[in-house]
Amino acid sequence: MMNELIRKQHIHQRRRFAPLPLKTPRFRLTPAVQNLNTFSGWTKPAIHPVPVSPLNFKQLLVMLVISVTVALLGGLVFSPWPAGPERFMLSELTPVSAQLTAYIGQSLTETPQTDGNDPIPLALTEQFAWQTYRVRTGDTLLGIAKTFNLSIDAIIALNGIQSARSLKSGSILKIPNMDGIPYTVKRGDSLSKISKTWGVPIEAILDANDLTSEVISPGTQLFLPGARLSSLELKRIMGNLFMYPLNGKLTSLFGWRNDPFTGVRRFHAAIDIAQDIGFPVGASMDGRVSATGYNSVYGNYIILSHDGGYQTMYAHLSSILVKKGDRVVQKQRIGEVGNTGYSTGPHLHFAIFKNGRAMNPLELLGK
Repeated sequence: MMNELIRKQHIHQRRRFAPLPLKTPRFRLTPAVQNLNTFSGWTKPAIHPVPVSPLNFKQLLVMLVISVTVALLGGLVFSPWPAGPERFMLSELTPVSAQLTAYIGQSLTETPQTDGNDPIPLALTEQFAWQTYRVRTGDTLLGIAKTFNLSIDAIIALNGIQSARSLKSGSILKIPNMDGIPYTVKRGDSLSKISKTWGVPIEAILDANDLTSEVISPGTQLFLPGARLSSLELKRIMGNLFMYPLNGKLTSLFGWRNDPFTGVRRFHAAIDIAQDIGFPVGASMDGRVSATGYNSVYGNYIILSHDGGYQTMYAHLSSILVKKGDRVVQKQRIGEVGNTGYSTGPHLHFAIFKNGRAMNPLELLGK
């Protein structure tokens, strides 16, 4: 009795996992599959196909979307690596070395171990050095700078050149191995302040000057790699800061001369340029009109103020075309040549001042 009960339970378990017969709706055969029976060596009862209505386009599209969605979800769920940012996070359950080795496909022994606090060995700038060059006939500062692939600022600043016109054949110039300008540390200076003022990274200053500390003292000579002269200073040195206010004949120079009326020796702090009355006078440099008026010596005059502490004066004018406070640009017409004031004939008295001190215009005017 017991054996019979066990046999029935065993048969019941097999039936539960046995495949369904082909005649069940889950395994209906299409006509194409049924035709294969004609080639077999045995016959079986004919299976009549159940007609299936064809799927329209919308149904196919829905089924396709569902299939793709299921496939994607399956890939995300069963993927060995997370799909999002978690892919780059290491699990606490697996040793770090094992996960990295599996992920990058190579042994960690191939990559050197470093401490995260170790400095990165980057040479931001080479150490400053210079060589000498003897100026040849026909050389110009611009040409020399191009030859050594440097900015003209670097050569001018390192050699303390105040005028490009002073360059003479046979002169010895220092040629730096990098762009930049020298700088003398002033009281109250710090590397961070110098770095911010000149736009040069502190690391570059340290490297170029072979400094091991950011502590600096007044009077220390530094080289600031990549720093440039101001455009105003560069124009002054190159002789392009000022332009002639008019074309004409130079009749009197800057310096000592005999007074044209009395013959007494006097200092003439300007140049005189002869021209016809009414000839246009232009601003020698961008600036602002700081004064206009009449003086018994200078006649009708205009004074312009410029960047860098410069001022220019235009005297003996026949007419004034600007007023105090006006902004003017270089070459703008500001007046006309005249013969007013203490004058022997129609001309322009032109003077340049730097912080109130008279300068020789011929040393500042462009050619």
